[in-house]
Amino acid sequence: MGRWWSLVMTSAAMVVAQPQFAQARSSGDGGVSFKGEVQAGAEYDSNVSVDDLDTNTGLGDWAAIIDAKAELKAKLSGQTDASLAYDFSQSLHEDFTDFDLQSHMASADISHAFGKLRMGGAYRFVHAVLGGDDFLTMHQLSPYASLKLGKAVLLRADYSFTDKNFAGRTDRDAKNHAGAIDAYYFINGSRTFLLAGYKYSHENANDAQYDYDGHSFKLRLTQKFAMGKKDAVLRLGWRHERRDYDGITPSILAKRKDRRHRLQSELEVPVTRIFFVAGEYEYGDYKSNLPSADFRQNLLSFKLGARF
Repeated sequence: MGRWWSLVMTSAAMVVAQPQFAQARSSGDGGVSFKGEVQAGAEYDSNVSVDDLDTNTGLGDWAAIIDAKAELKAKLSGQTDASLAYDFSQSLHEDFTDFDLQSHMASADISHAFGKLRMGGAYRFVHAVLGGDDFLTMHQLSPYASLKLGKAVLLRADYSFTDKNFAGRTDRDAKNHAGAIDAYYFINGSRTFLLAGYKYSHENANDAQYDYDGHSFKLRLTQKFAMGKKDAVLRLGWRHERRDYDGITPSILAKRKDRRHRLQSELEVPVTRIFFVAGEYEYGDYKSNLPSADFRQNLLSFKLGARF
């Protein structure tokens, strides 16, 4: 039935087999904890595209998808926390195999609490493979601070510096500076919470046509519903991004302007103590005066997951 369906079945088998192995490894000292997650399923993309290359096919395709995460946390002292994490994802398309995407992300984080104020820093390394070839490597440093305001409000601010390197596309290599602030509002503990955020970014690329200043806004609602001994989780989100490019784009003889809207909804339902099923829908409306970056997109996915 096609290689994407074969990957779905293989990945589902990994989901079923993995938890018992990981649980045996997670037992240890109280100051150190381990958690992991595996998800596998299928996704339909109505317009297969690569945002970082400003390209889209205008056609839809099915893909098999698998995501895996592992995180090791350690409490170094009463107020100091550290963590190491690794994320892996893979998509395999039925027809558009040049758009198969594999990504690896490794990260390290350390933070210290000063009463209601917590300060820390994170490092992230990302390597992506597109269509079987090296695509993108990124290094990111991000100091941050968060502040609790009572039991209901948490504010978080961070700065990030990102170094992007595209394989075979050195004109797109870039340095990105960004600052963001997020506000969390909790209702009934953490069973319901709202997130509102703003981010400013400035990107300086090797080729001036890719330099831009960006503003993005986001809203997210997370709601948990009791379902036996576990919770079902509903997530709704909206994101808007504005990019104004500094240089002239040769193909349109004008400065490029992008306006991007995304709507997201996700429902996760527990099946057992470990297993869950999840469905997600995303609508993207990408408006740009660059024709190759002006399109609409619908994404629909279904996954079986295990969390341990």
